[in-house]
Amino acid sequence: MITPTMTVNTDMITTTCGRQLDLSDTELVIERSNSLFSYNIHKLNTGEYVIAEKFFANPFNNRYILLNDEQIEMLKHL
Repeated sequence: MITPTMTVNTDMITTTCGRQLDLSDTELVIERSNSLFSYNIHKLNTGEYVIAEKFFANPFNNRYILLNDEQIEMLKHL
């Protein structure tokens, strides 16, 4: 009997607003990391951006924040 194997796509994420996205189909715009966490910005095909904060010590605290062009422009003026 052959048991089917399940593959898990580790690039599938859920944003803080509840959207599910595949980060493997994005353009990595900014990549920063240190020994505690990584902070990356990905650009989606839709023109939106995802800020991915990954905490190495506790992955349950990872956050994925979805922003559009207008929100990015507002952040530039802060």
